[in-house]
Amino acid sequence: MHGAFCGYTACVATEQRPPNLRTALGGAAALVILDALVLNQGVIAVLVGLWTLFVSLPRAAFNKVPDVRRVRLVRAGIFLAAVVLVFTLNWANNQLAKHRADGLVAAVKAYQLRHQRYPDELEDLAPDFIASVPMAKYTLMSGSFQYWSSPQRHTLLYVVFPPFARAVYNFEAGRWGSLD
Repeated sequence: MHGAFCGYTACVATEQRPPNLRTALGGAAALVILDALVLNQGVIAVLVGLWTLFVSLPRAAFNKVPDVRRVRLVRAGIFLAAVVLVFTLNWANNQLAKHRADGLVAAVKAYQLRHQRYPDELEDLAPDFIASVPMAKYTLMSGSFQYWSSPQRHTLLYVVFPPFARAVYNFEAGRWGSLD
């Protein structure tokens, strides 16, 4: 029958055809990869979450065809789970970056005590103070630490929320601050 979808119980018009769950899983996986592991922002996840809560979920809940309603609700659940996963991964990455940054700060201070000067670069800390310079986060963008050394100022930086919201440690002042 052209223009219709025949499911388990009945044929319905194509506009009532249930969405493909494989497509939903692929879209949710793409959201997690892009927004948590590449960009590390969560902005796309916010938009997807709002769309799912205020458009997809009501549309699914009020659908009169039970099979279509069930699949659309599952699809909405998949996207909401992906949104939660994005925020969980972003939070975990920021906790990891803070923990690793505190380790680098301690290593730089130990280097300064031993050599009576700050290191010129983080690589100077290995292997005596750290095994190797760690990545700040498990992300493709903004996942590394930056260190600046000048005669007057020594600073460690990592990005909390790309492209702005950077955590900065000033060694002369001995405290964390933020840029942006």
